[in-house]
Amino acid sequence: MKKIIAVLLSVLLLFSALSVVSFAEGEDEEKPIYKITFVDYDGTPLGSRQVPQGEIISAPENPARAEDKENKIEYIFKGWSADGGATTYSANTLPLATADVTYTAVYAENKKGDNLTFWQLVASIFARINKIFEYFNKLFDFDFNRP
Repeated sequence: MKKIIAVLLSVLLLFSALSVVSFAEGEDEEKPIYKITFVDYDGTPLGSRQVPQGEIISAPENPARAEDKENKIEYIFKGWSADGGATTYSANTLPLATADVTYTAVYAENKKGDNLTFWQLVASIFARINKIFEYFNKLFDFDFNRP
C-alpha cells in the first residue's frame, strides 16, 4: 500500500511540475522589437540596433566631428537627441526602447582662441586696471609717480 501511495504522489508531483513549467512558458509573450537608429549631425548612418520593448538601448561609440579650420571652430560631442537637440542623452542615459526612433549626434561648438589661459586672464585684468589708472590720471591730472 505504501508503494502505491508513493507512486501516486510521485506522479502527482510530476504533473504539477509540468503544469507550472507550461504555465510559465505561456506567460512569456513575445515583446515587440524596435529599430533604434543612430546618425551623425549630417545624417550619416552610424549604426542601428534591434531592441525588444522595454530593454536598454546601447549607443555606438561616441562619434567625432572634424573641426572647421576656416572659422576656427572645434566640435565636442554632447550626446544623442531624438528631438532636434531639445533633449540630449549621454550613451549611458538613453531611455528604454518603446518605439522605432532615430538618435542624432549633438555637438557643442568651441571657438578656438576663446579659452584664455590663467596667465592671459591675469594679464588682461592688469591691462584693464592700468587703463583705469590712466583714466583717473587724466581726469584729475594726478601723477602717481609724484611724491
